[in-house]
Amino acid sequence: MTTNPPSERQAALSAQIRKLANALARVITSIEGEATLNVVERLRQLAKSSRGGLADADAELKEEVAKLEPAQAYEMAMAFTTYFELVNLAEENCRLQILRERQARYMEDPDGAPLRESIEAAVAELKTRGVSSEEMQAICDKLQLELVLTAHPTESKRRTMLNKLSRLAKMLRHQHAPAEHRFSAQRDVDIDYEINSLWLTDRNRAQRPEVTDEISTGLWYFDQSLWETLPRLQRDLVAALGKHFPGVKPPKRWLTFGSWIGGDRDGNPNVTTEVTATALAMHRRLGLSRLSQSAHKLSRQVSVSTRRDRISPELTTLLEKSEHLSPHFKNLDGRYPNQPYRLLLAGLVERCKNEPEDVSQVLLDAENPTQPLQAAEIKDALDCMIESLEQSRGKALAGGSVADLRQQVETFGLQMARLDIRQHSAWHEAAMAELLAGKLDDGSYSEMNEQEKVEVLSELLEGDTITKLREGYGELSEETERVLGPLFVIRRAQDLLGPDAVGIYIISMANALSDVLEVLVFQRWCGLRIPIAPLFETLADLNNAPGILKEMYAHTGYREHLNSLGEHQYVMLGYSDSNKDCGYLAANWALYGAQEKITATCVEAKVAVTLFHGRGGSIARGGGPAAKAILAQPCGLRDGGIRVTEQGEVLSTRYHDPELAHRILEQMTYGVLLGTFEARQSHALSETWREAMEEISGAAEGLYRKVVREDPAFIEFWKQTTPIDMIGNLKFGSRPAFRRKTTSVEDLRAIPWVFSWMQSRFNFPGWFGLGTALESYKEAHGMDLLREMNRDWAFFRTIMDNAQLTLSKADMKIAELYTGLVEDEDLRARFFNLIQEENERTKRMILEVTGQSELLENEPVLKNSVLRRNPYIDPLNYIQVEMIRRLRANPDMPTTERDTIQSVIELTINGVSHGLKNTG
Repeated sequence: MTTNPPSERQAALSAQIRKLANALARVITSIEGEATLNVVERLRQLAKSSRGGLADADAELKEEVAKLEPAQAYEMAMAFTTYFELVNLAEENCRLQILRERQARYMEDPDGAPLRESIEAAVAELKTRGVSSEEMQAICDKLQLELVLTAHPTESKRRTMLNKLSRLAKMLRHQHAPAEHRFSAQRDVDIDYEINSLWLTDRNRAQRPEVTDEISTGLWYFDQSLWETLPRLQRDLVAALGKHFPGVKPPKRWLTFGSWIGGDRDGNPNVTTEVTATALAMHRRLGLSRLSQSAHKLSRQVSVSTRRDRISPELTTLLEKSEHLSPHFKNLDGRYPNQPYRLLLAGLVERCKNEPEDVSQVLLDAENPTQPLQAAEIKDALDCMIESLEQSRGKALAGGSVADLRQQVETFGLQMARLDIRQHSAWHEAAMAELLAGKLDDGSYSEMNEQEKVEVLSELLEGDTITKLREGYGELSEETERVLGPLFVIRRAQDLLGPDAVGIYIISMANALSDVLEVLVFQRWCGLRIPIAPLFETLADLNNAPGILKEMYAHTGYREHLNSLGEHQYVMLGYSDSNKDCGYLAANWALYGAQEKITATCVEAKVAVTLFHGRGGSIARGGGPAAKAILAQPCGLRDGGIRVTEQGEVLSTRYHDPELAHRILEQMTYGVLLGTFEARQSHALSETWREAMEEISGAAEGLYRKVVREDPAFIEFWKQTTPIDMIGNLKFGSRPAFRRKTTSVEDLRAIPWVFSWMQSRFNFPGWFGLGTALESYKEAHGMDLLREMNRDWAFFRTIMDNAQLTLSKADMKIAELYTGLVEDEDLRARFFNLIQEENERTKRMILEVTGQSELLENEPVLKNSVLRRNPYIDPLNYIQVEMIRRLRANPDMPTTERDTIQSVIELTINGVSHGLKNTG
C-alpha cells in the first residue's frame, strides 16, 4: 500500500477546510443574510492583510470592530468560533487518515517496523536493547498507568456541543471511505444541516454548571470512546509480547482510570458529601449500563447450543447456582433452551437492570442491607465461560468479544473510575481544631507549632484513643462535616461497591508531617483506610518533599498505615502552582529534582512509590506530547506505576473519539514501558549538566520573581491587560477562580492565571525568563554545553520544544492590543516593553541552542496549523478587546446591554480557545 506524501495530505486538508468554510458561509447567508457574511469576510480579509504587513489594515480592522453593535459582534464571534470548530474536525480527520494509512501498511507487512510510539514499538525497542524475558516480565508485573479525570474549568465545550461535533466528525470520516460506500451529495446536505444546528446553538452556558453536570460530562468520555478502546490496547500488548517475548505473561489490569469530579473539594464549596455519593452512584449507573449493553450484544454472538457442542462441568455447576446473578434467572431458561452462554449473559443483564436505582442513598444511609452486584462475581462468571469455550469445539469464540468484555470488567469494574477525594490542608487543620477543642491542656490546636501538633496527633493514633474521643462527641459543625462526611461515604462505597470504587486521598498544599497525620486521624475516626497522597505544589514544597516523606516513613502510626497498604506511597506533584510560583524553567527543574529525590527517599525507606503528575493542557501547566513528557523524566517510574491528571480541554481533544483515544493511550503506554526500563538503569546525570541547569534555572527564577513577585504594579498590569475579570465569571466550571476572597497571585488558581495570559496572546507562563537565562549562560560560558544538552538530554530538549510551541502561539502584536486596556500609560509601556524584549530574546536564544532557522522548523505540520489559524483568531481578539473596553468604561450600563456584551466576550474566549487549541 502506498502512503500519501505530506504535500498531498496538506492539500487534501486545505481542500476539506475550504469545503467546510464554504458550507459555513452558506449557512450564515441563509440564516443571517448576505450582509452578515460580508462583514465576516471584511474582518477576515483585514486580519489577513494585517498579518501580511499591509499598511493601515490594522487600523481599519480596529475601526470596523469598533462600529459593531453588540448583537453584530456576537454574530462575528460566532462565525469565527464555528470556523475553528470545523477546522479542528478537519485536522483531526486528517490525523486519523494518516494513522489508518500507517496501520494498513503495517498490516500488509507485519514484520516491518511498528508504528512509531506504539506499544509494539516500545516492546520491540526493549528487545533490541537486550532486555531479557525475566526483565520484561518484571516490567509487565509492575506496569500501571492510571489517568485521572478532573473538572478543572478549562473545558469550554458543553456536552451538547460535544455530541454535535462528534456527529460531524463521523460524517467527515465517512467522506473518506471507499467511493462505493459513500453518497457525497447527501452527505454534503447532512453536513450543512449539522452546521446549521451548530450556528443556532449557544456556546455559552446559561448558568454555571453544577458538579453533577461535570460528572455527567466526564462519564461521557467513557461511554463515547474509552469503554470500546481499552480492550484494543490489551490486544496490542498481548500481540506485542507474543511476537517479541513469547514466554512473558501480559498483565491483566495495567491501564485504569480515576476521577476527581465530585470528590475534589479544594476551594469548591459545591462539592458536598451528597455530591460525592451522587458521583459514586452515577459511576455505578454507567458501569452497569455498559456491562448490560455489552453482555446483551455478546449473547447474540455466543448462541452455542448444547446440541452442537459440550460445555464444561464448571459452567454447568455455575448455571445451576446462578440465582445469585439474577432473581429472575429461572424465568430465562425457557427463553434460551440449550443455549447456556446466552442464558448466563441474560442473567447478568437482568441483574444489572434490577439493582436499586438510588445507590447514592444507600451510601448515605447508616443502615441498609442491600448488597449490590460485585465486579468479582462478573469476572468469575466470564472466566468460567471462557474456560468452557476453550475446552470445546467453539474454542475460537473464547477470544474476540468475549475476551473484550472480560477485559472491560477487569479495567473498569462496575464503577468506570476510582473516585478520589481532595481537600486543602487548611480545612483539615480547622476540623482537627474543632475535634480537639477543650480537650488539650496547652490551648488551641491551630496555635500549636509543628512539633506540638505532631505530638498530639501521634497520641491520638495510639491504641483506641480515637474511638474514645469519637464516642464522646456530639454534633459537628457544617465545616467539619464537610471534611469527615465524604470519608464516611467512601468507607461505605468501599464496603458495598468494592475497592475499585474508591481511589486515594490527596492533600492540597501539604507542607508538613502534621498535614498527613491529620488525614490519618480522620480516616481512623471514620473507619476507613485508603492511600494518602501529599500534594507538593510550590517551589518550597517541592524542595521540602523528601524531608516530609522521611518524617512520614519514620512515624510509627503512618508506617503502620502504609504497611497495611502494601508499603506503597502515592506522591502528587503540582505543575500549575509551581509554575505560577517561580516561572516556567525554574518549575520544570524543581519538578525534575523533586522526582529524583523523592524516588531516592522511597528506595531508601523500602517503599514503592507512584508519582501522581498534576498536569494540565497548556505547556505552562505540564502539557505537551504525552510520551515525550514521560520519557523526559523517567526516574519516578522505577516501580512501574504512574498517575496523570487529564483536565479540561485535554479530555475533549484526546478522548472524544475511540481512534484518537487509542493513539493517545498507546503513546502514553509506550512512554511508561520505556520509562520504566530507563528508571531501572543506573544513569547518573552529568554534574556539568546539573550545574548548568542550576545556573540557568536560578537566572530565570530571578527575573520571574523580580517582575511577578517583587513588583506590585505587575499584578495591576496583568489584571488590566488580560480578561481575568471576565474569566472569573465564566460558566465553564463549578469551581470559583479564587481559593479565597482576595485577588493575590497566591490565592488565584493557576488555571485562570494561565488562561488569561493565553487569551491575550502573551502566553507569558510558558516561556518567560527562559531567554534571559540562556543568554546569561551564553555570555558566561558560551553555547557548546547548551547545544550538547539539547542534543543528548531528553529533559532539556523537551523544555526547548515545549517553549517553541508556546511561543509560536504567542503574538506580541495582538498582546499589545490588549495593553490598550491598561489605564496608566507608563505602567503599560514599562511592562509591555519588558515582556516584548524577553519574548524576542527567548526566540533568538532557542534558535541558537537548537540550530534552527525558525520556530517549529522540525514540526512542519504543527507550524502550518498555527500559521493557518492566526488570521482567523485575530478578529476574535479584536472583538474581545473592544467589548472589554466598553464594559470597563461604563460599569453602570443597563443590565440587558451588559449581559449582551458579556455573552460576546464569553463567546470570543470560547473561540480563541478553539483557535489556539488551548485554554488553561
